[in-house]
Amino acid sequence: MQDTIGQYADYFNKQTFRITFKSCDFELVLLKEDLKKEQTELQILLDGIVQKLIKKNGKWHFEHGEDQDLAEDIWRQIALRYRL
Repeated sequence: MQDTIGQYADYFNKQTFRITFKSCDFELVLLKEDLKKEQTELQILLDGIVQKLIKKNGKWHFEHGEDQDLAEDIWRQIALRYRL
């Protein structure tokens, strides 16, 4: 875990997003600054764990393939914040 925290230490003073999904609260930090609507991959720090979101067939998924609805809600929140 120290390797992960050390690698992304610069992001801890960035603005965090808060998402409530199925009555659970999540915090996330974007690990990329220049976002575009056409983007197909995105790395985030989700509750202290680095996750990769991938867009397939117009839908967002986690790289590990679980919980597509959470990935979609995360992208929706990011898109609203950055007006994508």
